[in-house]
Amino acid sequence: MPNRFLNAVDLKLSNMSHLELGHYAINLGDAFEAHSGHQGEQAFPPPLSKPSALKGMGTNFLVLNAAAESHDVNKVAERDAMRPIVELHVAGAVQWAVMRSVLENNNSLIVNLPLQPRKKAARSAVNANVHAPQNPKVKHGVNSGTILASAAKVEKARAYYLAFCTGDPSLEESWTIMGPFDSCRKMELSGLEPGKLYYFKIRCFGKGGMSPWSEIISLRIL
Repeated sequence: MPNRFLNAVDLKLSNMSHLELGHYAINLGDAFEAHSGHQGEQAFPPPLSKPSALKGMGTNFLVLNAAAESHDVNKVAERDAMRPIVELHVAGAVQWAVMRSVLENNNSLIVNLPLQPRKKAARSAVNANVHAPQNPKVKHGVNSGTILASAAKVEKARAYYLAFCTGDPSLEESWTIMGPFDSCRKMELSGLEPGKLYYFKIRCFGKGGMSPWSEIISLRIL
């Protein structure tokens, strides 16, 4: 039978930033621990994560995210590999609470849980007030496995993002996005694989949202 609470729960985890997701997992764990309806060893049967595990997972994800902010591609890969695991366990715990509320006809089981985190609506690049960065360039860094990317400054741009891939550049899933960077000059990446050909592209963020991507450029890493 349809339940209005099932329709009301829309986590939109994929829309959360890495920072938001980590804190959300911690807050959800705290909320479950404080909720009288979710106490005891059988409150979260396997394979569900217990509240303490959700909090630990959120904390570990925040640590990984902080390490990834150095723009080391290996740290970014670790964080990106952990993200779907965090999303899975968070979604599983919430869906379990909602399912219990339906089967037990007890809506109090989902009261005071952070089921509807407030999210900023994504803005379309079509309506952006910033254009794609022009004249993108990439060169080798001082150390092996590092590069420096740059582009012409875009008026009203607040931040810049650099994407790279080693696979088919025509496929969106091939790309990894790094950033934000405060400047369009000297966007540095490290941890790249020497001898491999990389593709790069740049975009920026302004008041109206994200710009389109720049043209794609390539460089073989030294």
